[in-house]
Amino acid sequence: MTAIIEMLKVYDVDGRRFIHAPAGRGEELRLHLASHGIRSELSTLAAADFDRLELGSDADAVAVQRSSTTGSD
Repeated sequence: MTAIIEMLKVYDVDGRRFIHAPAGRGEELRLHLASHGIRSELSTLAAADFDRLELGSDADAVAVQRSSTTGSD
């Protein structure tokens, strides 16, 4: 069974937080989050149809979710 990954949703995995963006859009999301003071690190996965960002340990998941879905600075 293949898991469905929802774009721009914050996932908590073993105490680490991740958010997925459409392929090629991860850097744009990273910069958007940074403009709101949210640290993240981009990881592009070979042959994946998404980019993955790992959020900084101090990131507020609720604030990130709100920021990533509003698309406004």
